Amino acid sequence: MSGFSIRNPERRIESNPFDVDAWNLLLREHQSRPIDQEREFYESLVTQFPNSGRYWRAYIEHELRSKNFVEVEALFQRCLANVLNIDLWKCYIVYVSETKGTIEKYRETMAKTFDFALEKIGMDVLAFSIYQDYIAFLKKVPAIGQYAENQRITAVRRVYQKALATPMHNLDTIWADYCAFEKNINMTLAEKLIAERGKDYQNSRRVEKDLQSMTRGLNRQAVSVPPKGTASESKQVELWKKYIAWEKTNPLGTEEYGQLARRVVYTYEQALLSLGYYPDIWYEAAMFLQEASQTLDEKGDVKLAQALKVECIGLYERAITGLMKESKLLYFAYADFQEEQKKFDAVKEIYNRLLAIEQINPTLTYVQLMRFIRRTEGPNNARLVFKRAREDKRTGYQVFVAAAHMEYNCMKDADVAIRVFKLGLKKYENEPEFGLAYADFLSNMNEDNNTRVVFERILTSSKLPADRQIRIWDRFLDFESCVGDLASILKVEKRRKIAYEEAQKDLGMNHSMLVIDRYKFMDLMPCSGDQLRLIGYDALKGNDTPSTSTSSNPKPVPTRGPQAASAIMGGAGGHADVARYGFPRPDISQMIPFKPRVNCTASFHPVPGGVYPPPPAAAHLMSLLPPPTCFIGPFVNVEALCSVLSQTQLPSLQYDKSENGMIGPMNEADVKKDLYQLLATTSDPSAVVRSSALADLKRKRGDSDEEDEYSHLQSSTIGSIGSRDAYKRRMNKKNE
Repeated sequence: MSGFSIRNPERRIESNPFDVDAWNLLLREHQSRPIDQEREFYESLVTQFPNSGRYWRAYIEHELRSKNFVEVEALFQRCLANVLNIDLWKCYIVYVSETKGTIEKYRETMAKTFDFALEKIGMDVLAFSIYQDYIAFLKKVPAIGQYAENQRITAVRRVYQKALATPMHNLDTIWADYCAFEKNINMTLAEKLIAERGKDYQNSRRVEKDLQSMTRGLNRQAVSVPPKGTASESKQVELWKKYIAWEKTNPLGTEEYGQLARRVVYTYEQALLSLGYYPDIWYEAAMFLQEASQTLDEKGDVKLAQALKVECIGLYERAITGLMKESKLLYFAYADFQEEQKKFDAVKEIYNRLLAIEQINPTLTYVQLMRFIRRTEGPNNARLVFKRAREDKRTGYQVFVAAAHMEYNCMKDADVAIRVFKLGLKKYENEPEFGLAYADFLSNMNEDNNTRVVFERILTSSKLPADRQIRIWDRFLDFESCVGDLASILKVEKRRKIAYEEAQKDLGMNHSMLVIDRYKFMDLMPCSGDQLRLIGYDALKGNDTPSTSTSSNPKPVPTRGPQAASAIMGGAGGHADVARYGFPRPDISQMIPFKPRVNCTASFHPVPGGVYPPPPAAAHLMSLLPPPTCFIGPFVNVEALCSVLSQTQLPSLQYDKSENGMIGPMNEADVKKDLYQLLATTSDPSAVVRSSALADLKRKRGDSDEEDEYSHLQSSTIGSIGSRDAYKRRMNKKNE
């Protein structure tokens, strides 16, 4: 049965509605059938993946094959503005060009279509074909009269210039066509225009190369599905965020902030096509739109700033009505944005839309709504929200805590706050967290007696099971340790021990486990971490990781002595492993697997009978190197070469300094001058040593004391041959 469900796409989709492979299998089957029978399937497909341009395009092309132009235009209206997929937009342009050829204003319609497409996706790195088709279309437009001809030339030149300022593939082809276009019109004017646009072309070409390296590894055709936390998903998220951060650095170097903002927003839109279920990407995109709008408003571009605000609202609406319709984060961020714009009625509508979703816990929404009403209308109206929250059966105890704190902090009325807590205690007496919040509130007000009454009421209640009373007892002991006397502390500790024994009967209890809580304070413990593990304190508290808090400074791990082996193998010189397992255990995280193999290559560490793989760092380095098949020779016996080099005796030439200032056959002063000359005239003295000028230099050492001949040699021989500085060589030749 399991094998059948795996092979059957319908069964796979029933178990996982986001199984993209199963949907693709069904899509291939349904594409060959009449569209009248498959509309229901296509609707379910685009409903499940509303931002997938590939599925929208398949739906539209199937309608086109049946000449259903009305349905096609309705589909384009549904998806075109929100799904900025380059293939989908190319399909739209082809549709307009093929179906609107018989209308009276065909050329105007096509021009508007191209302009609309370039406005939406003209910044895409794959937009070359759209620019090329637009230019070809404009060149074919008939022009009658000089004025019409000038208008056409201006329109073509405008598209060329916009394309050359956009980093995209095949930019060299557009540049060559543009140069030919200008030269055919006016050769004199062409040189000036080509020189002006050459800067934009070179800049776009440079950025396009950087863009290729930045987007290498990005899967732009991926379909948005809920994240599963796999390594490949994390890698894609990392690459997209890196790409967005790179666009924010303004790689084009444009001085117009609006253009920079448009490029960053378009990058966010492309990321959301693949990462539509990541609320942080939606939130970051909306925050950038808000910041860009404020920046443009400060710069005086009010029109574009207002356009970005409208676009930000549209982004939020797409999120909460589409893939992120249950994301509280985006609802709250959207409400704060509208509150900044002083649109309070819109904020209330946003909260009401979230509260209308039945499957979502509305407690946090009511809390945020109370805070909003308190900020804008005052605490009295916020009480009406609290009343509405009490009537909602889905509401949790947190709304009572929030209302009580609002009464105490905003209205300065402690009595009302206490009444709110008492009202909540009647309803949530079985919630230990609510009891702790009530006790903490009274404790902060120095109501010691009332705090004890609350503790006793909660702990003696029959609605709270014994296993859920543990946290209450811990907090009660902490409270008595702070404000009570020793007798009350011992009394609470004794009752607490009985409660622990009843709640954790399967765990061996001792008094030492429980007495630690009496003496601890915050992260300070009366015992070391190893001692806590030996006592069993971490197991008692349910901690998976051992406590690292100690009463003294941690001891360094020994590297020498009898305990060094224990520390290196994971024992850290203590008895933690012995207490946990009953015997010492090595640190197996550093072990590598042994693989039996008859023949092994040099990339492994061979041992008799098999090999050990290289360490992780070496394995990573080897993965970056070219494969061994790329090297075809010559092959060198490395061991023999190293042996020969180690046995080679290099000759040592030593000359004793004579009394007349000679070092061997050379004069000491000449040697110093030659050395200083080399250091002053060349950045690479070995170049002079390899040149033939050195031989001439040695032959002139006999009368090298003459300053004129030395300076001539410096400027001509060494300066012209040894120096790599072109400026110095020209100056030396001029001095000659």
